[in-house]
Amino acid sequence: MRPNRRQNFRSRRPSRHPQQSYSFTTLRKNLDLNCDAAQGFGIYQNQYEEELFPYVTSVNIACGLHAGDPSTMNRVIDLAKKHNLSIGALIGYNDLFGNGQHEIYLNVDEIRALVLYQLGALHALVQAKGLEIRHVRAHGFLYRQLYTDLLIAQTVAKAVAEFSSWITLVGLSGHILQDGCRAGNIKMGQEVQIARRYRKDGTILPYSSKSDSKHFLEESLRRARELITTGSITCEDKSKLRVNADTIHLPSDRKEAIELAKSIRALIIDPKPLHVDRYDQYFADFAALK
Repeated sequence: MRPNRRQNFRSRRPSRHPQQSYSFTTLRKNLDLNCDAAQGFGIYQNQYEEELFPYVTSVNIACGLHAGDPSTMNRVIDLAKKHNLSIGALIGYNDLFGNGQHEIYLNVDEIRALVLYQLGALHALVQAKGLEIRHVRAHGFLYRQLYTDLLIAQTVAKAVAEFSSWITLVGLSGHILQDGCRAGNIKMGQEVQIARRYRKDGTILPYSSKSDSKHFLEESLRRARELITTGSITCEDKSKLRVNADTIHLPSDRKEAIELAKSIRALIIDPKPLHVDRYDQYFADFAALK
């Protein structure tokens, strides 16, 4: 898989504002909280992510291309099992030293193989412990492509569905990934990145160390309270954006994220993993066949 720059796939459909296309409701009392994990390799490890485990309901485990190695993945799976967390695959481009953030453009066959390769790696480790992959979340540049590029969203969703049609594909709330999941006939988990600033069209602004670090805890918690109580987020231009979220993504790369996770967990009445009832029914039906 070599980086080869070419024109990005784009949806040919007219742009639609989320408020014009979907109806929204206030968030459920059993909202999911997720964080990324295994975001290291060898001696380079994230010292904060595992401290979030008592406060989240789902964990996204890096699968070895943009981050993660077999030992790190295996350790995180054990911790996730200990904390009774729903396990998901955190997939990205083959960009270990760029943490998946570099712009890499692959064709649909290459992307399909990329997705299935990473799901297969995590599946082998979790299955050996009697666990299952319940959701998939993209990372870095691939994450951003899923809410701007319809063909890539469709390709990733269809690859996930090839692996298991019971898996939920998590990404930024918006019509492109929704349409991609519809094409793959899988569930979408609509995510809010609580530590990021939003534009009025529902996309997130690029991370700014100056703007996003200075008042990280204060601004993130304010955004979370607004989201949980009103189903809205105040955007960068002070407009209000209605969001229909299934899960809140908590950053796991800084010490302040631990206090943020603890505070947000206290705001949610009964946090639960994504589509937990759907999986309970699946496993009940599967057990009945044995």
